[in-house]
Amino acid sequence: MNVMKLIYDDTRNSSDLFYKTAFKIPDPVIFFEYKNKTYLILNDLEMERGIREKKVDKILSLREISKSIKSNEITKIINHILLKFKVKELEVPYNFPSFIFRRISNSKIKIRPSESPIFFNSRVTKTKKEIKFISNVMRSTESIMKLVIDKIKYSKPRKQNLYNDGKILTSEYLRKLCQKELVSLGLECPDCIIACGKESALPHHQGSGPIKENQPIVIDIFPRDIETGYFADITRTVVKGSPNQELKNLYNAVFEAQKLGLSLIRSGIKCDMVHDAIFRFFQESGYQTDYGKKTPQGFIHSTGHGLGLDIHEPPRISKGRDILKENYVVTVEPGLYYKKLGGVRIEDTILVTKNGYKNLTKFPKFLKI
Repeated sequence: MNVMKLIYDDTRNSSDLFYKTAFKIPDPVIFFEYKNKTYLILNDLEMERGIREKKVDKILSLREISKSIKSNEITKIINHILLKFKVKELEVPYNFPSFIFRRISNSKIKIRPSESPIFFNSRVTKTKKEIKFISNVMRSTESIMKLVIDKIKYSKPRKQNLYNDGKILTSEYLRKLCQKELVSLGLECPDCIIACGKESALPHHQGSGPIKENQPIVIDIFPRDIETGYFADITRTVVKGSPNQELKNLYNAVFEAQKLGLSLIRSGIKCDMVHDAIFRFFQESGYQTDYGKKTPQGFIHSTGHGLGLDIHEPPRISKGRDILKENYVVTVEPGLYYKKLGGVRIEDTILVTKNGYKNLTKFPKFLKI
């Protein structure tokens, strides 16, 4: 039986809509795919641009549909589409508006929400064009990573704080610098992470206050290309000054764990095998994971995630049942986090190949700067 797949959303909120249409639109529209053909319903405001830029098989006029059914109500328009195409089974995204879901549900049509955060499974396997888009974002992102690290490298230490042009160097300053330079390259990353010292022990702490010498600084930049919509993702951990032996050992453990994880990557491998191998390596190296405390410590997140039009896509390289396949793009980012010592994370974005992987990340890995 043919299943209609239907989206009601805008392209800023729905990566699936942009994936299928390549048409940026700020207001919710109806898109549906049925019997291997794609349709987009547009109002008069967007009709001409849609016809000119369309990547779908057919564009329908919202005005004409509304006129024929004598209603502008979105649920009545959708029900009209379902009736016109004689749909028996309908699938909608997992975040489909609930009020519409309730109103279009009836005994004649079997309607179900998607169980996956992505609506079109084909998104997981990347095309050559998509891989090129991601690689291009990586190159630009690495140039900004170098800029941020150089700003730290050439700062002057004074009473443990770092100074730049006579002013204390802070996470906030570096984040604004990072975001400004990303925008100049056509990228955006409102939540990039530059966390120093104890804050680096919290994996997603954005960072605040002074950047200090001899302490770990986690720099995680994951921008989106404003034009193509594709993301890149990279993390490096550095220290300005002289890291103590404990911190050196921590960094080396994460560095070796990432090497181990990368060595296991190939098409057909189960994601939990990669994650579990890294977890065991940390345990055997003396780095225990403790979830019992108020603040969990150790290796407390997944090894990696898929990446594309969303920063986090399937598959997850974790304890789940996902299996890596050729032309998946994923991150490999083991990390260790301890309240007294700080955190270390090293992250590359890679392309899964038949017998291994291709690293889309070129930026070097080092601790001391």
